Amino acid sequence: MKYIIVRTPNGEAPVVFPRAFLHRYVASLFAPMEVTAAGFVTMAEGRLRCYGKSAGLRLPSRPELDSALVNAGLDGAQTSPWTEPPADPPAEP
Repeated sequence: MKYIIVRTPNGEAPVVFPRAFLHRYVASLFAPMEVTAAGFVTMAEGRLRCYGKSAGLRLPSRPELDSALVNAGLDGAQTSPWTEPPADPPAEP
């Protein structure tokens, strides 16, 4: 898996996605929000661990911080800066 960290109005939030997608493409989906880190995700000792860098974005990972953000987001921790996506707007009649 790959990931990016996006700076949102509520703090930094992780986005994890398959290796088939380019970091640059996924980052463009969140424009104009800034991408602060990017890399790869692996499972180690029952937790996800972030490592590496994105050549396309020219951004390194921040292994400790990014791993904490990804794991907190998946655990649903209340203290994480990660937030739920907004609900879909109601359908127009």
